[in-house]
Amino acid sequence: MATSIVAAGKVDVARDKGIAVGEGWALDREGKATTDVDRASVLLPAGGPKGSGLALMFQCLTSLMANNPLLVPVLQGGEIVHKQNSVLAAVDIGLFTEVDTFAGQVDELIDELKALPKAEGHDHIFMPGELENRTCDERQQNGIPLPAGTVQRLREVSLRCGIDLPEGL
Repeated sequence: MATSIVAAGKVDVARDKGIAVGEGWALDREGKATTDVDRASVLLPAGGPKGSGLALMFQCLTSLMANNPLLVPVLQGGEIVHKQNSVLAAVDIGLFTEVDTFAGQVDELIDELKALPKAEGHDHIFMPGELENRTCDERQQNGIPLPAGTVQRLREVSLRCGIDLPEGL
């Protein structure tokens, strides 16, 4: 999960589509809000100041703990290179409560959240991963739509590497 308002890949997709990034997504190098995909330098944190604190915590738990700092080089004016670090934590739920009780409570929480009133123009409340699962199912049925810029970059790489692209590209 990205701790920014959107994942960096969304900026790459906007660049490939030749469109602006969303309002409130990014700042330029001078710290000014921008929707210009080529000026977007810093993605804003999800959740404002609290989200910024969580992002800082994850920066420490992933990048710094792996001795692979990602943020400081960018803050020092370096090139923005998309790299990713991760943290994985395993929790034995059985040490805290009965696993079946926990699972039932999670299901009940989801049911209650989904039963809340929907925002105007919406008929569903999604839980984390649901939209992605729907997208995966749809793309397995109908293929993966690619922006023209992505197709062009794939063609350039295939030529450079001498690799044939799949039909349809």
